Amino acid sequence: MKRTLSLAIGVAILAGGRPASAITDIEVNASIPFNLANPGARSMGMGGAFVGLADDATAAYTNPAGLTQLVAPEVSVEARHTAYSLPHASSGSAILSPFNGSGIKTADADNSKNNISFLSVVYPHDRWSFAFYRNELVNYSSNAKTSLDGISVIDASTNSLIGQTFPETEVGSLKIVDYGLSAAWKASDSLSLGIGLSYYQLDINTSLDRVTYNGLKVYDASGLGHLLPAGTPLSEQRQFGGGDDLSINLGARLALNDQVSFGFNYRRGPNLEYEATNAALTNILFNDDGSVTLVPLSSPEVVSDLKNVRFKVPDEFGAGLSWRPNERWVVNFDVDYIQYSQLTHGIVSLFGNDSAVVSKLSIPNGAEIHFGGEYTFTQFAHPFSIRAGVWHDPRHSIEFKGDPGNDLNSAALATLFSGGQGSQTHGAVGFGWAFSKFEIDGAADFATVTDTYSISGIYRF
Repeated sequence: MKRTLSLAIGVAILAGGRPASAITDIEVNASIPFNLANPGARSMGMGGAFVGLADDATAAYTNPAGLTQLVAPEVSVEARHTAYSLPHASSGSAILSPFNGSGIKTADADNSKNNISFLSVVYPHDRWSFAFYRNELVNYSSNAKTSLDGISVIDASTNSLIGQTFPETEVGSLKIVDYGLSAAWKASDSLSLGIGLSYYQLDINTSLDRVTYNGLKVYDASGLGHLLPAGTPLSEQRQFGGGDDLSINLGARLALNDQVSFGFNYRRGPNLEYEATNAALTNILFNDDGSVTLVPLSSPEVVSDLKNVRFKVPDEFGAGLSWRPNERWVVNFDVDYIQYSQLTHGIVSLFGNDSAVVSKLSIPNGAEIHFGGEYTFTQFAHPFSIRAGVWHDPRHSIEFKGDPGNDLNSAALATLFSGGQGSQTHGAVGFGWAFSKFEIDGAADFATVTDTYSISGIYRF
């Protein structure tokens, strides 16, 4: 007997207005494109490896201890163009008992964004340096649709269709901005220490509409059955609002000599809050033969209203090595450990699912590994640099862990969260041109899911 997966409708169970402790189980949250790599076109051109070097204004965010290397006040600004192609589950089929999602087909949600991603002002004084910066941690707009066929769920023992997800259309935006104050102290000729205080702001506005799939048989009030046109709206899930939080950024830089330096940083991610609602546009009654009876509503009926939903930006630990064998070459190597799992700690359901079920949605912690270098033509009147790098970006999309068994709500979660972004290997190239008072840098970073282009400038006065 076929059933429509209740999670895919999301209108059956009231969830109340209780406080929440993490993001919700709506699949729009599956792949959030964080921009945790170091800012600046110079860093990007070297594959994001910059913690050990940190010798320009972007150190205010990357490693505040590096600010002590600056000898004159300077202003830095970076503009980026980022093209996203995020995968999501769209059609096909999944098998239960045991779960096998290899038949699920994904589609790419293509989008792009132009933005001023980083801005900083640095003022060095004696053994101290001070900086203000603005950094965009996330700036993303989404616009995606799944197939109107939905995703079928098949029982492995009988090879019969037992469930089907409702298709969805999704639009929305997500933005997190970090305003920071950083200070650095040169404790000795070889050791510098830095600290930063950050004020984060979240702005989220996503809307996901559930609609009918192809071939859905519907009974009206008279008991007559008919096929409902695919794409008829059934329910709407929204996330909206914006919270703020203060956090810290710590850094250290150790210069063994003129050729080798080490850098270390710790960045605590903020706890931000927003609201989420689940509203029925139509009352849906399930029939034993797999059909449904629809009762239109005169106005949307809110069946779930969550306040204080927590959005935890992951904490990050970083270490970097910078080696300058001569005045022309710089080689950098960074490792950043990111606690992505914090995003789903205490995840709550917008659909009334049991906490034991939604707790199986998680993201593993991961390590970014960055390697890159810079070669400068120092013989030029205005030195020109070329850069290249590579880095590994670990998987940081939500997925269902374990086997859902025969539970249809668990099967829906496992199905809808099966198409997220996997790990990526990025390749990067860049250039820089330095003049007496200013410097211009450009870079491009290429990967399967995102391509980013950056241009930045530094003015010293």
